[in-house]
Amino acid sequence: MQSDEKLYELAAQELANSPRQGLLIKCLAKAEGNEAKGKAFYIEARVEEMKTEIIAEEKKEAVKKAAEKKAEKEKEFQDGVVPYPYYFVVLIFLIVCIVVIIGNF
Repeated sequence: MQSDEKLYELAAQELANSPRQGLLIKCLAKAEGNEAKGKAFYIEARVEEMKTEIIAEEKKEAVKKAAEKKAEKEKEFQDGVVPYPYYFVVLIFLIVCIVVIIGNF
């Protein structure tokens, strides 16, 4: 994420419109009743939560993409589509076998 300013904006809008009451009370308690500090703590807490949610979503998406890629490769293998490196390995094996056979004559 280039900047977390948007997250701060979202947290401030949430605080102004519909704050999570439990979190707000917790932050006010942490601020020892100082309302301005409590609101600042609330915004910080919400930004950290949103960052954590974004990271979790990115990880979830990466795992999903990796699983899709793996499934695609397995399907290609089952369909008989063999990737290029396998052909190369088989070709090298055949060449080695021919050299060994010719060397034995």
